[in-house]
Amino acid sequence: MPARGSSGTTRRPPLRSDRGVKLYAPTMAKPYFRVVAAGQVERTSAPVPRERLAASEAVKFTGRGLDPETARSRREADELFDQMVRWAKHQTSPTRRGERTMNALCDRRLEDLRGKGRARSTIDLNESLMRLYVRPVVGDVEVADWSPEHSLAVLNRARETCGAERVADLGSLLRSLVTLAHRKPLWLSRDEDPLEGVEFRVRAARQGESVHYVPAKERPSTEQVESLADAMQEVGCSAQSYHDSRPTTSVTVDRQWGWLLTQTMGKAGPRFGEAIALTVTSVARPLAEVLSAIEGDLTLSPAGRAARRGAVIDLPHGYALDPGRRLIHIDETVEWEGSRPHIAPCEERPSGKAPKSKKERWTIYPASLVEAMAARCAELLQRFGPERGPHALLFPAGDHRFVQVPRDPRRPSRGTRWQDQDWWSRGHFRKTMYLNAVARAEGWPDTPEFPFENLRHHFATWAKRNEYSDELISHCMGHATVDYTQRRYFRTGADTIPDGMAASNNL
Repeated sequence: MPARGSSGTTRRPPLRSDRGVKLYAPTMAKPYFRVVAAGQVERTSAPVPRERLAASEAVKFTGRGLDPETARSRREADELFDQMVRWAKHQTSPTRRGERTMNALCDRRLEDLRGKGRARSTIDLNESLMRLYVRPVVGDVEVADWSPEHSLAVLNRARETCGAERVADLGSLLRSLVTLAHRKPLWLSRDEDPLEGVEFRVRAARQGESVHYVPAKERPSTEQVESLADAMQEVGCSAQSYHDSRPTTSVTVDRQWGWLLTQTMGKAGPRFGEAIALTVTSVARPLAEVLSAIEGDLTLSPAGRAARRGAVIDLPHGYALDPGRRLIHIDETVEWEGSRPHIAPCEERPSGKAPKSKKERWTIYPASLVEAMAARCAELLQRFGPERGPHALLFPAGDHRFVQVPRDPRRPSRGTRWQDQDWWSRGHFRKTMYLNAVARAEGWPDTPEFPFENLRHHFATWAKRNEYSDELISHCMGHATVDYTQRRYFRTGADTIPDGMAASNNL
């Protein structure tokens, strides 16, 4: 217990603070360093000369540029501070024992994720890892007693039943818990790291290869993508013909888009949830907006600008599509609750949720899809009119279910818009569309088949072969960095060895 001293207070921020122990700089009224703990003050043995306080104040007592006498007082203060932090660490009140256990820290982490609006899939993954591995092993351990041995026990439990990537996810979760424990309110001293020396990251087995690299054999070829697209179109037409032949059916089943969905994922690179959340306005824009963009394009000559205006495809209700600017706007995705889409209440958000990167982006689709995109948008605009048509899904699960949602979820009374919520669930899409198409596709493996999401992997290969820049491919796929795109798809030791052989043939 520290000795009693002056109980004076100060409004200045402390130089250091840990576990309720604070180190304050000297002032003209109190020319010595003070360490405050448990409401009591301990001063250093040597006061700082008053005539040097002004010079020391200019460098804020950081230890650099201090005169020898002041620096010695600061070192004594740091030693006393560390001593009192060690004392405070073991002063947990018995009545509060159990309030700061690992279980409580896990609960705090989940509340933090919900408060930040993280995706439900992220919250579910964290909750699952905590339930299976963290809570059973170290749930009752006090956070202040959390050690690297505890972390190793958690990871070793996971290694018994999980692969390396799931162990890496669990290690990342433990790291996030450490970071949270270091934040205010402070549950763990900042100089303590319960993951010190604990290895949980996945490492490559060979030099020059990334552990996240997607091998070429796991990426569909262009011929396989074309075959699956044709099969998807056949399945869609068959389903629509079947429902149209039943006069008792009360809904209109919209299925003539299978080819376009497959080509969009395989040659534009959206994720599955992003693709099924695309609407007419993701591709087409009001005519005035399209013409304004053409006029504002400074790279066009007068003749090129006139040619672009002449090539614009007019759509119903004042919308248009510019073949010279073939962009898909990705600003939302479907939020999954297990394998089913989670449709948030209107007061929470205007539509699905932000993409995985939390940022909207544009991706490019090839000229071969322009006519199909224009025809699809024109069909939906003509069918649903100027109010609901622009918000109709390009690839709906069945009938189009329109609801009105607020334009600004924070102000539900400030205007509304129509929203189509006829989203697919993963299981329903796989059972009724994808597996049937796999059975008809030529060259697409069926034992086991490629997941439909692997069309996105094809986009990376296809775009690279067609001389898209790495930066553009990374942007279209929504990756955080170009380096991640390169390590995942392109730049590995296995890819570069053949080039090195060819280059060294004549050496």
